Amino acid sequence: MSGEHPLPWKALGLYCNEFRALLLKLRSRPDQRSVQSLIQLLSEIMPEDDNIELVPIPSWKQRHANPWPQRICSNLQQPVRPLLHRCRASAGQHHLRRDQRLKNLKGTFRAEPAQAKSSPRPLLWLVDDILTTGATALSASAALKEAGHRVAGLICLARTPNHRR
Repeated sequence: MSGEHPLPWKALGLYCNEFRALLLKLRSRPDQRSVQSLIQLLSEIMPEDDNIELVPIPSWKQRHANPWPQRICSNLQQPVRPLLHRCRASAGQHHLRRDQRLKNLKGTFRAEPAQAKSSPRPLLWLVDDILTTGATALSASAALKEAGHRVAGLICLARTPNHRR
């Protein structure tokens, strides 16, 4: 599945029911075969372009950091560029509304500057596990664009359902 709001994104499915239960289980007890299967499915929906590079969204937690972005990147057979750094911790997002999440994450990331080259700069795809409101992806994307990078969108395992429809 894919969409355009709040930025272009591609995901395996909705973060609900059995798929949500599976992802939560794999986060706490990773099973290598299941993880590899999910990432293989994700590779099948990857955009086809020779000039793509993946950028994992880093966690602010030192211990118990979210392993999914790096795990996905290291298994997708695409160049990986760890260009993003958290410049400050942010409050947990779970119980915040969308407007609070956007404010909470504003200015959270900084990015390595783009290299000035004559050839076209690579098209960057952010990588995370779950797309909820898009606040994290938008903050990361803004930092990369400010540093001179081209951001195409977000690749993730799941998208939360829109309950307002």
